[in-house]
Amino acid sequence: MQNLLPLFLCAVFSALASFFLKIGAQSLTGSITIQGMLSNAMIWLGGIFYVTAFMAYVFVLRGTPLTLAQPIITAGASLLTVILATLFLKESMNLINMLGLMSVILGVFLLFSGRG
Repeated sequence: MQNLLPLFLCAVFSALASFFLKIGAQSLTGSITIQGMLSNAMIWLGGIFYVTAFMAYVFVLRGTPLTLAQPIITAGASLLTVILATLFLKESMNLINMLGLMSVILGVFLLFSGRG
């Protein structure tokens, strides 16, 4: 499948968007205002990554069935987000959370491998 790189990039850009939005959201103090969000560099960076993921997604959808593209991107972004959050934000996942994530990834693998 020629769209593997764009699928991977969609997942990476989406995970990075969530990561930077989280950092930006944590740095907001007091009431959350539009002005506060618009003046926050991490929120801007997250938004830029979401726009980039959106553009890559449009490219992917030209040559990949939606029934494959969305699950693959969602599972990939979920896995990458967990990795970023645990490594850099020191968030934790318990065994049940990890089993759930692995189940999603296994399900996407089965979706993908079932295609000829």
